[in-house]
Amino acid sequence: MNLLVDAGNTRIKWQLRDGGALLRAGSGSLEANDLFQGITPGQWEVVSSVSVSTVRSESARQSLESVISAYTSAPVRFFWTRASHGQLVCAYSDPATMGADRWHAMVGAWDLIRGACAVVDAGSAITIDWIDHHGYHLGGYILPGRNMMTGSLRQGTARVLFESQEARGTTPGRSTAECVFHGVNWMIEALAFKLGRDLEVPVLITGGDGALIKEALDNSDGCRIPRAELRPDLVLDGLALVESG
Repeated sequence: MNLLVDAGNTRIKWQLRDGGALLRAGSGSLEANDLFQGITPGQWEVVSSVSVSTVRSESARQSLESVISAYTSAPVRFFWTRASHGQLVCAYSDPATMGADRWHAMVGAWDLIRGACAVVDAGSAITIDWIDHHGYHLGGYILPGRNMMTGSLRQGTARVLFESQEARGTTPGRSTAECVFHGVNWMIEALAFKLGRDLEVPVLITGGDGALIKEALDNSDGCRIPRAELRPDLVLDGLALVESG
């Protein structure tokens, strides 16, 4: 039995798998006492390995390892970006400087598509990566995510005062909160329009705000993307492939 962990900057996702079977899944924060709620003591006893993909700081990585080790004596292995995995080749001259989540999402995407595609991971940051039909990573972009954009406005502007709220529209705002949240949604729609206009390859989307990107793509006029698919567990799927060799 293998515990797979995707430790992002904001949220930790995990799955307990037995071979190809998914037994348990969950998400939460490192500080939560119920992060691994749902895994029974009996299941912890038979966990044989723990595989982690993380972009967190070294201190946070150590804290995560300590929390996991309190549940199981199974070895905890951290998997980082590599120069290649099978046919998939990383574009970075120093792969270690690429976030592991991006790499594992690309591994999962390549396994699904086996051809040219784009991978969008909409988490704390929004990353977009291109893979050609040979499996060569062509590079990508890193943009601030939805929460990062709103957080920077809250912290970096003295008079842009607003409370957090769920605002899904894109019409011009009539309050500061609407101006901020509608503006962020507008930028996401603009990103989707750019992707839909410029790409003619399948796009796989993951991350906490992935559904927003998928919805914006679906509603984008003139979208030429042949397939846009939401894959919430793409990082974990790629991690499982890397872990299995």
